[in-house]
Amino acid sequence: MEKLFNECTICPRECKVNRNNNELGYCRASNQMKIGGYHLHMWEEPIITGTNGSGTIFFSYCNLGCVYCQNYDISINHIGEEITINRFAEICLELQNMNAENINLVTPTHFIPSIIEAIIIAKQKGLHIPIVYNTSGYESVTMLQLLDGYIDIYLTDFKYYD
Repeated sequence: MEKLFNECTICPRECKVNRNNNELGYCRASNQMKIGGYHLHMWEEPIITGTNGSGTIFFSYCNLGCVYCQNYDISINHIGEEITINRFAEICLELQNMNAENINLVTPTHFIPSIIEAIIIAKQKGLHIPIVYNTSGYESVTMLQLLDGYIDIYLTDFKYYD
């Protein structure tokens, strides 16, 4: 999966930068996963929040870059903490242990390869709640196909449409 960062075409912008070599494309993300935080979130769509809340993980950076983003500090200003793939798997399990209804990945596109690796590890360690892919909808068909079998629910916030 890490090789997908060598010539990044993870999102439709297809910057082709080598994120493993600290080259930065439009999203400004390296190959190191960075999150703005995680917690039980009670304010998603009711079917996602359920009774106990959605186990939301907010990713830093963004491949769309809307100037009106409600998560501007983490998506545009890149505020957050770099974490390893193993730490991401632990966070998923922590949220499950907090009785989260699901794991809700907010603006995850630019870290798809790392997320898949982390989900595999988390599932091997007992993660069994659904995974929500909470996205702006600016996605590559190839990457969506790669996610098949790892994501249970797609929650798309349409920003623009042609």
